[in-house]
Amino acid sequence: MLRERTRGNSAMQLYRKLCEVHSETWVRRSTHYLSAMEPFLTSGVVRTCTPPPSMPPVPQPGWLLTVYGHDILSRLEDVKARVTSIFGKVLKMDSTKKVTRKLAGAAAGTAAWVTNVGNEHGQVLMSVLTAEEGAGLLPMAAGIVRRYRDAGVEPPQLLYVDRDCCSSFGGSRAATMFAEWEGLVVRLDIWHLMRRFASGVATESHQLYKPFLQQLSSAIFTWYEEDAARLLDAKKRTLMAQGMSFPSDAGVWRHVSRKEMALHCRRRTRGAAETEQLIGDLLEIFGGDWRRDSMGIPLLDQDRIQAIWAEQKRHLR
Repeated sequence: MLRERTRGNSAMQLYRKLCEVHSETWVRRSTHYLSAMEPFLTSGVVRTCTPPPSMPPVPQPGWLLTVYGHDILSRLEDVKARVTSIFGKVLKMDSTKKVTRKLAGAAAGTAAWVTNVGNEHGQVLMSVLTAEEGAGLLPMAAGIVRRYRDAGVEPPQLLYVDRDCCSSFGGSRAATMFAEWEGLVVRLDIWHLMRRFASGVATESHQLYKPFLQQLSSAIFTWYEEDAARLLDAKKRTLMAQGMSFPSDAGVWRHVSRKEMALHCRRRTRGAAETEQLIGDLLEIFGGDWRRDSMGIPLLDQDRIQAIWAEQKRHLR
């Protein structure tokens, strides 16, 4: 039961479940035993009834963890084989501090960053802990390159990173780490591109901050028209079955939630030229003097946002 990859799954939770199940079973069997003995007591065949045995104790959480540890060790080679058999054509390398903050015991404070490399299916190829962001990643990169080479798998075509994607003084640091993959294209991850624009906002508590990020996302992404048309048709038939009709598609779209769009429709980028034009128009609109909150505070710091835009344009090409 500890193998289940569910939220909140732990030895203590398993212990509580076992206690509940064992208690119910013990009560049911004790009730059955006492019910079977009742006719004998009533008829006087026996004068006293031996009480049912006590419920045996349930193993403690520490014992359950020990057994689970032995189970992991027994299939360690299989786990290693599965983990090192993951590949992909599109990779993403990202670093975060969230995981290292959860380190406890002797491991607490031994690392500040964790860097993950995943593929287009959301699977993780490798994770490493480092003392600082971007440091000590060469052995990780060499290990991934060797994995592809030893397995005879074609190298990936694209690598998304959160930093070091390009340089004004030559090749990027990320491309240098995977120098053996000559055809690898390194690009900045779109989410981190959007976060760089967000740093040009006066304050994240601004009333126009959320609309600005929503419009920024719309300037970069668009829905596949075929998927959207199929969803619209399915939603229209569903509403008609409920006795609802609309003279135009606009009325149907009002009943389509963002959750349904994300579940049934794919997104794609608009293209470099269109995105550059839309982001430029967006910054011009939200940078106007009338784009202020109720206290008169502007959304964008004009000098900073223009410097960011001039620097980030290269990531669109």
